[in-house]
Amino acid sequence: MKKTIKYITLAILGIITLLGILSYNKLSNSIKLYSLYGDIAENLQKGNITLKLSINGNVKNDTISAYCNYKKDHSFDMFLSALDKEIFISQSEEKTSVLVQPNSLLVTGNGGFSKNFDPSLLLYDILSSHNKLAPWLEAGFSQKLGLAYIAFTNLNFNEKEISGKSLTEISIDGESYSLSISEDEHIFIINDPEKQIHLTINISPDQIISSKKVNHASDTLIVNRTDLNRSILAGTRRAVGILIENELKQDVETETKSIVNAKLLNIEGNRVLVAKGTHKEIGEAHGILLKNQINSLVDGVLYVVGWYYTIEEKKWFLSEMSNAYKRLEPFIPQKYQDEMMGLAETSGISLREIRLANVFPAMFHCSGFAVFGDATVDGTLYHGRVLDYMTEIGLQYNAVVFILHPTGSNAFANISYAGFIGSVSGMNDKQVSFGEMGGGGVGDWDGMPMPLLVREGLESSNTLEDALNLFETTARTCEYYYVIADGKINDARALATTPEKFEIVTPGGTHPQLPSPVKDAVLISAGDRYKKLVERVKENYGKIDLEKAIHLMDRPVSMKSNLHNVLFIPKKAEFWVANAGQGTEACKEPYTKYNLTELLKLLEK
Repeated sequence: MKKTIKYITLAILGIITLLGILSYNKLSNSIKLYSLYGDIAENLQKGNITLKLSINGNVKNDTISAYCNYKKDHSFDMFLSALDKEIFISQSEEKTSVLVQPNSLLVTGNGGFSKNFDPSLLLYDILSSHNKLAPWLEAGFSQKLGLAYIAFTNLNFNEKEISGKSLTEISIDGESYSLSISEDEHIFIINDPEKQIHLTINISPDQIISSKKVNHASDTLIVNRTDLNRSILAGTRRAVGILIENELKQDVETETKSIVNAKLLNIEGNRVLVAKGTHKEIGEAHGILLKNQINSLVDGVLYVVGWYYTIEEKKWFLSEMSNAYKRLEPFIPQKYQDEMMGLAETSGISLREIRLANVFPAMFHCSGFAVFGDATVDGTLYHGRVLDYMTEIGLQYNAVVFILHPTGSNAFANISYAGFIGSVSGMNDKQVSFGEMGGGGVGDWDGMPMPLLVREGLESSNTLEDALNLFETTARTCEYYYVIADGKINDARALATTPEKFEIVTPGGTHPQLPSPVKDAVLISAGDRYKKLVERVKENYGKIDLEKAIHLMDRPVSMKSNLHNVLFIPKKAEFWVANAGQGTEACKEPYTKYNLTELLKLLEK
């Protein structure tokens, strides 16, 4: 018996020893990963005072190169090559400069020395703003231990030479993704052929870009240095954040958040903000409950779009926006100024940025329709609204359905985005619904901003006739088209407007840009999309129900930039919303049903 126990014990020890020998590489590398992860997380959180960084590779067949050299005094040199452009950024005590080639544009900010940002703190800021990534940055014992356990049980480690360096390759069973690291030199090589990603990230490269003399360009813009630094920081933060969200979508908060006059809900994975009170109180609630999403949106529209505009138009975007706002401001009712002020005070974003984001010059490429009477199965009025607009800047990740009841105004649903108080798609409790389509005329700013005109329609129009009178008598901007419907009378109108022109198109009526009238229908779009919309309505005429009405908005009526689609049934106070997804158009995403009457009851509790 004793011999048996002895042999069993020796056998067990032998097996343990053999397993230890066989798994030593895996165990030691898991421990190495544990240590490395903790170091990286800690350094990100604290920020480095010096950093040399190089990134080379390709993402979806676009070659990317980036080099950064940050110094103790917060001066730096940076180079970025992507999308057929080379960008040199430099900051010294005297100035900050951005040179863009081949556009041959130099943007320079002079003035007092202003610290820019440490890239490690910027990266920490980006990652900590994503609710799936933030917990890992705490770098506590449990997080590091969990990573080591996952590494030991799920990862494979192989020593190999890559680019002349001896590295440890980490791969996942059954996946094409691999990550190679060198602990001493902090080199990471990321490969994911399925997503067409190959990047080499070197934290301490042997060679770093030399200082570039940013002093030659055919076009030079002299701008406020604080604005320039803010644009570099916020634009970088949001651009990288969008790339992360395109691969790893944020989770919408699952628990209801409540304050005195408002609730933030999650309905089938979608944000819904229900609020009442004065306009300023609604703005304050908006800022409190959607602070992170508002920051993302403002960074996207002012600084990601802003840099694209600045580079292509060779005009400083913030100056262009400020000039537009000066002309628009006299036409903005005080109640909306109050709401923007409340939004700024509680979101922590400057009032200037909130104002500029809310008059963001929109060039919408949309479609809209209203079908009723003989066109539908039972005469029900269906009002469809297609918003095609800039999915590249990640607005879909900040989508919100607002259910608002301002003091002294109609209650209404506004299908919009965190940070925007205006509307381009909405329906009020008087069964009047609105949708908009953009045209030309950018620069015609002497009137009420289009989104606030639609918002005013929601707040003050009790009938279709009220809405038509409002839109005709209010000073307007640019060129816009609208579909406005009234469920009480089963009727709708299309509007074609500029600051000087106001044209009404009745159901079955004609217009030079809408040459194919259909009885009991108002249809607006452009080009081949308009032809397809007319074709679909005619094919389904008399048979259009809820499902067919939704499918009227499918591609190609919706464009590749399809940001959201809405179908209103004003008489029932019901509406269905689909938002764009990660690389998918809104029309390909599921629709969520809402009932305005039921949601307004939450304000009574």
